[in-house]
Amino acid sequence: MNKLYIIILVIALNSCNGNSDKKANDSSLINSRDTTKSNKTKASNYSRKAVDSLIRAGVINQDDLPLLPPSQSEEREKLKKEYDQIKVIDSTFISNNDTLHFHLKYYCLKDSNLVIPKIYDLDDKNPKEFVTHPFVADILLINNGHTILEKQFKASDFDPFFEDDFGGNLKKFGSVLGFHFLKRNKDKNRIILIFSYSIPVTDLGIALYLIILKNGSYKVVENI
Repeated sequence: MNKLYIIILVIALNSCNGNSDKKANDSSLINSRDTTKSNKTKASNYSRKAVDSLIRAGVINQDDLPLLPPSQSEEREKLKKEYDQIKVIDSTFISNNDTLHFHLKYYCLKDSNLVIPKIYDLDDKNPKEFVTHPFVADILLINNGHTILEKQFKASDFDPFFEDDFGGNLKKFGSVLGFHFLKRNKDKNRIILIFSYSIPVTDLGIALYLIILKNGSYKVVENI
């Protein structure tokens, strides 16, 4: 119990002290959202470093640690590994008398830089800009042998469809980072994809629904 108390105390103190100044410098951080980590112990890079120090000092053991999310440096390395990855979906759907062939290619534009300001670097002592690259999704929809939609969707294509509650910085520095089909879609006349639109290696972002109708038209909404 004493070890666990020490861990929790260190995480709480360092998270509060380390993040308070950072949020004061950027009002958009006040509105940060993190729905994917709600069931995990919250910990910043500062608490991670403090806990690592306690491990090295022999105060606590690695096995005594609660579940911690990846550090920001780990998230950056993970993102870099995705630059060369290509994700493809190739599916056929039947809608009444129509046969829909849906093809999606998700990949990184390695020839285009996206510079994330150092205000989003959690390292208080030596914050740096993070240079990464945006991701895009090429979508092709064919209805009964006729191409009705062929378009590359990038972050700017989503911008007109939502209000930026992060001081305008989401639209400035955001990218399309991940997607999946909406499984509970019961309307066979449309295809629904959920895209994560966020500032890379931060918890600032939103989910957007791309709804594609079988006539080739589409719209983007925040809720359905």
